[in-house]
Amino acid sequence: MSHTLSQGVEFTGIGLHSGEISTISVHPSRKEGIYFSTGSGLFPITSAQVHEDSRLTGFRLPDGTTVRTAEHLLAALSGLEIDSVVIELSGEEVPILDGSPHPFAIAIAEAGIIEYGEQRKKALAVPIVIDDPYKERSMMAIPSERLMVTYVIDYPGTPIGTQRASYTVTPDVFLQRISKARTFGLTSELDYLKKNGLAKGGSLENALMFDEKGLLNEGGLRFPLECVTHKINDLLGDLALLGTIPTAHYIGICAGHDLHGRLVDRIKRVL
Repeated sequence: MSHTLSQGVEFTGIGLHSGEISTISVHPSRKEGIYFSTGSGLFPITSAQVHEDSRLTGFRLPDGTTVRTAEHLLAALSGLEIDSVVIELSGEEVPILDGSPHPFAIAIAEAGIIEYGEQRKKALAVPIVIDDPYKERSMMAIPSERLMVTYVIDYPGTPIGTQRASYTVTPDVFLQRISKARTFGLTSELDYLKKNGLAKGGSLENALMFDEKGLLNEGGLRFPLECVTHKINDLLGDLALLGTIPTAHYIGICAGHDLHGRLVDRIKRVL
């Protein structure tokens, strides 16, 4: 079955990278697919042209409208199996809220989810591997009867260290665990971010921050594998650009938005 909302939801907050306030609304729709509403009309998410690197996701719609940092909202829609909505955004960047998809997911769940139409799930038929051997990173998708994600991160010499997490993604698992994982960073990266005009809206209220000694956030982690689980949120959000995420086992090894994007491009060519 396809899934949409019983009623619309709205979010207002600061953009992580722009530092500007924006508002985004998500409306129910019986038109299959995730659509963005602009002054020029409705555009399916599958029409977006992605411009991203390992730190920032952004895409441009056919009318030239730019959307930045949408992966947490898109992860919430994907994780809750919402595949029919219309999204309206004021400004270019989706609000960061608390740095995780959880506020989006909670509001969507509370608004109510309804089923309609026919089954839309797709299954990946062949394995796909994206390899970056020079940086020892990879991203792959293996045929599976269930939607699964396994992710490994490695930050040697930092308190984050090496982490691995694996989940079978269902709406309940996403809402109760995966969605709660917040974005994270290292104080050693702040100079790079500032020089590139990024993280202007970042704070300890919307990101986990580590220095060489440990975590700076007073409240601590929400759960032990929060950092690597957040990478799974990023992946689910980036895979949403496919329109419907094919059933598969997705495996990321020290990957990021750029490899996620390359995987999306490859999957589009084989579906």
